[in-house]
Parts: sequence; structure tokens; C-alpha cells
Amino acid sequence: MEENTLAVLGVSAGEEAVYRTTLRSPGLGVSAIAVGCGIDRESAAALLTRLQDLGMVTTADRRTFSGADPAAVVERLSRTRISGLQGEIRQIASSRHLADSLLRDQRDGAREPVTELRHLTGLDQVVACVDELSFFAREERLTTYPGPFLATALDDVRRRDLKYVRRLRMRTIVHARALGCQDAGSFAAELSERGAQVRSTAEPLERMVIFDRHTAVVANDPEDITRGALLVRQPGLVSNLLTLFECRWSRSHGIADVLPSEAERRVLGTMARVDKDATGARELGMSLRSYRGHVATLMHRLGAPNRFRAALAARERNWL
Repeated sequence: MEENTLAVLGVSAGEEAVYRTTLRSPGLGVSAIAVGCGIDRESAAALLTRLQDLGMVTTADRRTFSGADPAAVVERLSRTRISGLQGEIRQIASSRHLADSLLRDQRDGAREPVTELRHLTGLDQVVACVDELSFFAREERLTTYPGPFLATALDDVRRRDLKYVRRLRMRTIVHARALGCQDAGSFAAELSERGAQVRSTAEPLERMVIFDRHTAVVANDPEDITRGALLVRQPGLVSNLLTLFECRWSRSHGIADVLPSEAERRVLGTMARVDKDATGARELGMSLRSYRGHVATLMHRLGAPNRFRAALAARERNWL
């Protein structure tokens, strides 16, 4: 991948590579762009969506893409970046009064002891706590997403995670059934592109976030984050949660190894509708040998003894 010369404007290396490809060869489709950039099709699609939001790529038919005028792109990104920096400078300048508050705490004596366990009620309180701990974290954040993502919260989760991935080491484990959702899969790919380490697992997964190895937030119900969570600062409990996370991490896989390819998705859809391999291969326009090879691979990956069970497992993972 080329040097990330547009990083100063807030553009990632992956975004820049795709943008340069659309400038050199306007009118390419998603698959051709993915090949040209050496990435998978899903990542290319996610990056193209991001570039369209930034006004860097245009499309007339949603199938082919061309790079927008470089002069206009740099001008627009520069204005946005400068505006953001000016806002940060104003915030920093207006925060000098905080020293008075800190000095009062120092004069008044030690603070109240930190509560080692605290219950968080409702989604809003959980989100606010995670956001605050992420803001004050200095080095690392470990996260598990057992899924499914709440559709109403996914955009907010994406915005916050992408904000913190710039300065924190982030390792994230996403359950396969959540990763199978197109929006969640694109989000995971974008996190990975921005520098986070993202893996997936099909095994049972808790919902938790661990900050700097000394504070954790654990959901009361991994299937329903709206039921609240527990804020944990007790060293022994946090140590056990770290051990659990590392165990889950060691048994998980890279997201590229977990998600089915476009061809595999098509085969899965056909498997769910037709019984005979010859009919399925003919529908997809592939050889019988290739079709059976995909079927065997999918059954092995899904751990299914037969095609019926494979279809059920694929639906559980949102592959269908």
C-alpha cells in the first residue's frame, strides 16, 4: 500500500489507496477496486461508502466509481480539518479554569474512595460510562461484541469507537452472528482498517469492555445491553476478566477468515433452495466440481453434518 500522504487531512491509508485508484482508473466497480488495492470486496465497499460521505468519490449508477476533483477534495478536507483543530484549541483554552477545581480538591483533602463495584442501569447510563472511561483511558481498550448490534445504536457505537481508535490500542472480538450482519461487518472492517485488531468467534461470548487493565464494564445480560451493566474496579475480578478475554482472543480468528466470500454467500442461498448439486451449479453458472467444493468448505466451517444443519447455522450467523 502507498504512503499515507493524506493522513494530515484525516484520511486513512486504505481510504487514500481507494481514492487514488478511482483517480487513475475512473469507472471501476467494487471488485476491480478491491483487486487493485489488494483488499477484500467487503472492505472496498465500506471504504467507498466512507469516501462518498467525504465527497472524494462519485458514482452515477452505484456500480462504478470515479474520484472527485483532487483540488476540490483537498480544499474541502483542509477546511474541515482546520475547523476541527480550531474547535479543539478553543476547548483547551477554555479548560484552564479546571486547575482551580483541582486545587480545591487538593486543599479539601483526599477524595472519597473509589467504589470497586457499581451498578449501571439502562442503556444510556452504560453508554455514558463506557464513553467516559474511553476518554480517560491512556493505553488500551479490550472489547467484546456478542451481538446482535442494536440497529439504533450502531451509528453511535461506530462514531465513538473510531474516535478512540486513533489513540488507544484496541482489540475487539465480534461474535460471528453479529459479524454476519452487513452493517456490523462493514463496521468491523473499518475498525480494522483504522488500526484496531479485530477477531471473530462462533463460541459463546460475554459482553464486556476493559480499560487499561484496571477497570471493566460487564453487561448484566450479554444478549441485552439495555438491562444494564456492572462497573468493576476490584483488582481480582478485573484480573479474572482479563484472563477470560485473553482466552477468548486466543481461540478467535481474523475477520477475513470468518466471513463468507461473495461466492460462498451465493452458494449458501442456493443450498437453502435446491436439493441437487447440478441444479445449484447451473443456477450459479459454475462447474459442478466448484459448487461441491464450496458446499464442502461451508459445511466444514459451519461445523454442520448435513446441508440442512448448514443452512440453519448460516442463518444463525446472519450469512443468509
